[in-house]
Amino acid sequence: MTQPDWIAAEWGAAALRIWQMASDGTVLSKAESGEGYEHTDAPGPALRRLLPDLDASVPVLMSGAGLLPSPAVPCTPPVAAQAREADGLRLLPGVAQETPADLLRGEEVRVAGFLAMNPRFDGVVCLPGAQNRWVHVSAGEIVSFRSFLTGTLFAGLPGLAAPEAGWDEAALVAAADRAMGRPAGIAGDLAAVLAEMRLKGMPEEAASSQALGLLIGLELAAAKPYWLGQSVALVGEGALVAPYRAALAAQHVPVVQADGVRMALEGLKVAWRG
Repeated sequence: MTQPDWIAAEWGAAALRIWQMASDGTVLSKAESGEGYEHTDAPGPALRRLLPDLDASVPVLMSGAGLLPSPAVPCTPPVAAQAREADGLRLLPGVAQETPADLLRGEEVRVAGFLAMNPRFDGVVCLPGAQNRWVHVSAGEIVSFRSFLTGTLFAGLPGLAAPEAGWDEAALVAAADRAMGRPAGIAGDLAAVLAEMRLKGMPEEAASSQALGLLIGLELAAAKPYWLGQSVALVGEGALVAPYRAALAAQHVPVVQADGVRMALEGLKVAWRG
């Protein structure tokens, strides 16, 4: 294989992804492992396990480290000139917010990739994940953002199906609508779903859909200033994207969708050109 000019790397919550890049932006090869920052605090060794024969002279630009201090909003997404050297890697710093306190950890690069592909976009980018992010962008800058632990909270509920098992969309949307109407009842409503599984034999898929719908509805109620009357782009991959799209559609929010992994690569290209 041709020697890469540089390596683009995304250190996400659940996965480490790398692309070996030519100088003209062509992807020479790509690889992925499950060593995201929720599973390891050492991205350098994880990357070298993916690329054991990597020439040490090839620069690696990585998003997701969330280094502090980070640029504070409002700001443009970080570029390579702002990266810091550590363990043979050039780590992009992330984006910080003082009030409410918050930190983007790689999502800012996905936003940069989306804006590179959609340069006239002004609105909100929603990035589903263990921490779901709502990022307000205008004139190419990140203006503000909010994070929600919806995915993490769902994963902590006992006895429910993993997201990959599929959803009952009607049950999910109805539960989201119920939570938006009376968010104060969310803890009791979740307890009732778990009880119905044991007392009435509610199928796991239906219970999981209701529980996730309740949590997404609670999030939508809190994030309403971010999506009401806004252009919304849903950027992500995996099983959490479809539930968010369905819940937003039920609120008559028009959504455009983009693949999160591709936006990560495009954003890393933008950062590299800097």
